[in-house]
Amino acid sequence: MSLDDMIDLGKVCGRELSEAEAARLREVGSRLNLRDDDALWPLLAAMEYQRIYYEALPEKIAGASRAIMDGMAAAAERETAAAQARLTESVVKEAQNLASKIQYAKLVPMGLFALICLLAYGSLMLWAGFRIDTGRNMPLAAVLHMPSGWLISGLCLITGGFFFVLSGKIFLADGGGWWKTGVLAMGLIMAGAAIFVLSL
Repeated sequence: MSLDDMIDLGKVCGRELSEAEAARLREVGSRLNLRDDDALWPLLAAMEYQRIYYEALPEKIAGASRAIMDGMAAAAERETAAAQARLTESVVKEAQNLASKIQYAKLVPMGLFALICLLAYGSLMLWAGFRIDTGRNMPLAAVLHMPSGWLISGLCLITGGFFFVLSGKIFLADGGGWWKTGVLAMGLIMAGAAIFVLSL
């Protein structure tokens, strides 16, 4: 019996043996002086199968590694895109939050302070003009009896109330630094009340 009759190595490998592989197997057999019906042929065929299998193994490992790495890269890209989307959304929310805090916590009181200063300046200019024009010795407290005195009093009370509410929000949020805003609120409310009493 020949090697081809004894074992079909192509069936074991799952493919037809190439001419080079079949020639190599025959060459090994001829170097070992094996006859066609020698019992070592099956052992030699099994060893050749192992050689073919292990030669193909690195390519199979490389293919599996490439598939794993491609899957990991795709998963990493998806996670990176999701993280970037979450970061963008968080930055936009924080920017809107800061914009609203800046708008209400700083611009409104600054506007009210500017209006109070403008009214006070206008009243002082009116008082100075009246005094210069008439030559009468009119006390500075008379400024408060003008309509602008009532407006200044009302604006001081409104600004103090705003700062009072703001200090309450700061206290509820983190508890630090609220007393500064509270002191400012109390000062404005007391000034508004004093101006109101003097303008009567």
